[in-house]
This record gives sequence, structure tokens and C-alpha cells, in this order.
Amino acid sequence: MAFLAFDYGRRRIGVAVGEPLTGSARGLVTLAGGSPPPWPRIDALVTEWRPEGFVVGWPTQADGQATPLGPAIREFGAALEARFGKPVYWSDERLSSHLARDRSRSGRNDPGLDAHAAAVILEGWFLENAHDA
Repeated sequence: MAFLAFDYGRRRIGVAVGEPLTGSARGLVTLAGGSPPPWPRIDALVTEWRPEGFVVGWPTQADGQATPLGPAIREFGAALEARFGKPVYWSDERLSSHLARDRSRSGRNDPGLDAHAAAVILEGWFLENAHDA
């Protein structure tokens, strides 16, 4: 049972896959963002991995309020759910980029910082929701 996670941004969207049984995730790819999102690429990932659901990183400011990107992220999550008929879960993404730097490696096979951040987001969600996944 796999889950796909997304670190959504206007310029880039990091994508990771993970298994709740092991609680681990790995970055797959960093996609070019934009409006609309790169649905053909996302469609292909969903077809390949057949996830049970999606986890989308939810950014908050230090005071707990949503960031200005919040409405676009909610719209992306709603579109994922409508398009694929799978549940979308939200996970706090604070510090995900910082933690993702530790996973980055130089080289052509590295999926990119945003993909590593998506993996951190997914692993955090697994930890917080071990009984649900």
C-alpha cells in the first residue's frame, strides 16, 4: 500500500512515494510547477505507483497561520482528490526543506530538494498517523 506525497510550490512540485508499513519514503522527482499543474506527469506517477491516497505538505507561518500559498495548495489537493478519487491528507511541512538538504546528493540521479522535502513530509505524516495509514 503506497502513498504519494507532494511538496507543492508555484515553480516546483516535489513528489515522493512511501509505504506506511515501513514508515519510510523516498523522493521520486521534482516537477515544474505552474498553472495548471503538470497533470500528465502526475497521471503517469499515479498509474505507476497506484497509491491508496495522497499527502500534501501544508505550510504554516510561525504563528500557525497559513502562508499566502495556502489557497493554491488547497486547490491542488482538491484537484488531486477529484481527479483520482483518492483521499488527500495534509501534513505540516515546516522544516521539511531544511531536513531534505541532509538527503540531497549531487549527481544526475538525485530527484531534487523538493522531492526529498516531499519524502520528509510523508515520513512525518506516517509517524503522526501510524494508526490511520
